[in-house]
Amino acid sequence: MITSERRVGAVQNVAQIRLETLERLGCGCVVAIQTVRPSGVPVVSLEAKGPHCTHATHRANKVIRLGESFDPLDYDARDDLSV
Repeated sequence: MITSERRVGAVQNVAQIRLETLERLGCGCVVAIQTVRPSGVPVVSLEAKGPHCTHATHRANKVIRLGESFDPLDYDARDDLSV
């Protein structure tokens, strides 16, 4: 049985990541740009694969950048986003 204390702890852990924005790439995939608190480290993850995306490295729920800035407007289809 899970106590209310354990549930509260899980919610507090989730609050350590702050969603900054969701952006759609040219291939149709969606990335989430988040910040880990309290360090402020940026995390970019692929949240959804576009229905017509041909990039083999694009998989949903995959971290693609850690600690680096990411500008989806400058993304080039030849870039490998995998870390």
